[in-house]
Amino acid sequence: MVKTAQKLNCAIEKNIAGKNVDVYYEEPDRLQRGVIKYGVECKHYGKALGRADYDSIIATYISLLVTNAIDYLIIITDLPPTPGVLDTVENSRQIAHKTFDEFSSLIMDFSQYLTSVVSMFNNEGLSDYYVPIKDIDGNDIEGTINEWVLTKDYSPLAILAGYGMGKTSFSTMLASKFARKFLNGETSRIPIYLKLGDIFNEQGIEGLVCKYFASQYNVSGFTYPLFLEFNRLGRFLIILDGFDEMKHAMSFSAFRSNIREFNKLVVNQSKVIILGRPNAFTSENEKSSVLHGIKYIGEKEVKDAEMRDYREIEVGLFTDEQLEEFIPKFVYYSADQAPINSYDFISEEFCEQRINELLDHKHRELISRPVHARMLTLIALATTETLSSFTTYHLYETFYERILEREDSRPARQKISKDERKEFVIKLAWERWLKGGDRGFSFEDVETLNFHLKAPDAPRKDILRDLIIGSIVEPKGDNFFYFAHRSFQEFLVSQHILQLGWGANSISDIDRALGQNVLDFIEESGRKRQLIEYILEQMCSFTGEINSSFYRFIRTETFKPDFDIGFSLVKPSSHDVCQSPWHAILAFSSPDVIGIREFESTLINFYESTKNSNIRLAIFIGLSIKVLEIGSGADKRALHLIDLFHWQVFKVISNCKIHKGTIRDFAVDNDLDRFLLTAFLKSTSVEFTTRGEASYVRLDLTNLLTLLLDAARGNYYISEIEAIYESCGTSSVMLPVLSIGELIRCRYSVRNPRDVEEIKRLESQLRDDRKKIQQFWRANPSANTLVPVKTRSENVKKREVIKLKNPKNPKAY
Repeated sequence: MVKTAQKLNCAIEKNIAGKNVDVYYEEPDRLQRGVIKYGVECKHYGKALGRADYDSIIATYISLLVTNAIDYLIIITDLPPTPGVLDTVENSRQIAHKTFDEFSSLIMDFSQYLTSVVSMFNNEGLSDYYVPIKDIDGNDIEGTINEWVLTKDYSPLAILAGYGMGKTSFSTMLASKFARKFLNGETSRIPIYLKLGDIFNEQGIEGLVCKYFASQYNVSGFTYPLFLEFNRLGRFLIILDGFDEMKHAMSFSAFRSNIREFNKLVVNQSKVIILGRPNAFTSENEKSSVLHGIKYIGEKEVKDAEMRDYREIEVGLFTDEQLEEFIPKFVYYSADQAPINSYDFISEEFCEQRINELLDHKHRELISRPVHARMLTLIALATTETLSSFTTYHLYETFYERILEREDSRPARQKISKDERKEFVIKLAWERWLKGGDRGFSFEDVETLNFHLKAPDAPRKDILRDLIIGSIVEPKGDNFFYFAHRSFQEFLVSQHILQLGWGANSISDIDRALGQNVLDFIEESGRKRQLIEYILEQMCSFTGEINSSFYRFIRTETFKPDFDIGFSLVKPSSHDVCQSPWHAILAFSSPDVIGIREFESTLINFYESTKNSNIRLAIFIGLSIKVLEIGSGADKRALHLIDLFHWQVFKVISNCKIHKGTIRDFAVDNDLDRFLLTAFLKSTSVEFTTRGEASYVRLDLTNLLTLLLDAARGNYYISEIEAIYESCGTSSVMLPVLSIGELIRCRYSVRNPRDVEEIKRLESQLRDDRKKIQQFWRANPSANTLVPVKTRSENVKKREVIKLKNPKNPKAY
């Protein structure tokens, strides 16, 4: 030890004036009068130094002291001397007694450093509210370490815990307690507490150690070789906190090299603890390689001699018992720290009320991480409002902003901005949500993420590793990561949706993502209306499938009385800027926010303003949904649906041949007419009076809607459509034949009421049209009449084709 301390003229068993001195060394005289000569006598008695032993030692050294061959004699034994010997030594100018621990402190004095470590735990307030952490099996981790320190088990420990689990608080507490024990003479190990985040600007462990003890704490007699010697002799408890914080965008090979550097401290009787986040390892193989020195060559397991086998301890979440201890402690600590003028409402009664609220069962899961418990407590103490008045969204928003700020304060994280870290985690949460919700993902999955820094300063893989380490993502199992809690991922998914940076091609993804919890976050954000407006803008150019829940989500908000954009959908002019069938479905399946007459004129004008068959079919779908949801029998909107059908296919009805009450022929030239005729005839039946007259048309709306959607599939579709009308009492309506034509009459409105002759002509035409409609239904048409539905010209062509295929006329081929 003395040699390593590089003392002058150091020698072992040096013969001075015929006496073999165990250890001899010299030090410069501070008064610059040459050097001071020390002789050291080492005795291993296994007991306190008694008078007889002391006198025997002095007898052999007295001549050296008298002749100034040595200036001081230091006697080193295992234990302190007996009281009588101690008095003699203390009164001697040239003789001193030291235990080995005391002599070590003379060589390299850590007292100033240890005093600062003790105060660190007190100054940061931890001593007021710290609660012991436990491992995932419920064992007290401090107790585990205390037992390990006393044993001859020199295997290093690795304490693994995700973000906000109390690693740094624990390591601060542990270092402080061991520092106090050493200063009180209760332990022989000096705690060496190093924050590895500070290695960011150092070349390695040597640079970090030298920075701490040669510069920052000015440890007397410090040299790095002596530090290593002390460690080898079992003088230290080394605590290395934050191996996940060593340098920005560190590659795995560099990370492994740093751990290999730390492993130089794992020697002989050393006790070494490292702490960090498990997500520093992107796979189980990486963790095995770093923490256990196991690597694979092909399928063969090989031990790496430069790595060490760490014993893993995984920190568990706060239990109910820990929360019940922590929350009152932290509430009263924080209340004492609050500025009196700013928080004059804080009282003991207020604190007790807050403690009860914080410990309510509904918050338990949210505050199971120490950092979350602290955050929610600080939020609770900053206002007189009850916690129940805070929305879950705003709690999570506050939490996440504070987590980002906490990460941004770490040196190794600062090259990537807080906004970029936030963008990365939101994108990661979004893409993983679309690919399986809360199922795990690998680091290889992260590499496929569509994310790039604005100014990358390292390889992409290393940057992604840095981003993962500084996020709320944690590893579980072999090569798998999860978000720390599903609710955080749901919150981040809602953040992506509310950013409004996506286009119409993402509507289907937004539709898939809107689970109930995500919807709740959006609802509580206060930006739901803005989102709906943006969705409606995007749906103007969207074609594709959506779920019934997404459809309901849009429609419910769109047609609230104070939302102008919803009403703009049903204005005829709005069709000029919207070419999507969803525009029509939303407009005409809307809740009853406008009167019947206004609805009739809107429907007619909108229908006439477009010739697009997809949009016209969408109007039928929207009306069908509306009637189904009303479910009130012969509602007027059901008549509108039937009237609109007649309007579309009226030329077909007018031209069909009916002979003796039977339809003989159809001529259908339009695809939309063909769809509608087939769908309506498959969904209707007619009731007759005793005189054989058609009295009611029964329309099966459920079947009709299914057929219409089948025709629309590929362009637009509502999946699980039955969920929209499953609570309705009826799925069919009865419509009086005599009432058919009400909507058609609106078509013949006359702008100039004074033109009586024109009105009479139109009314006469309407009567004729109604007669044809009723004649059509009395003929009891069925879908079979339309299968196959072909025009006359097509039938002629078909007969010609058959004739050409006559094998008796080979020349026809």
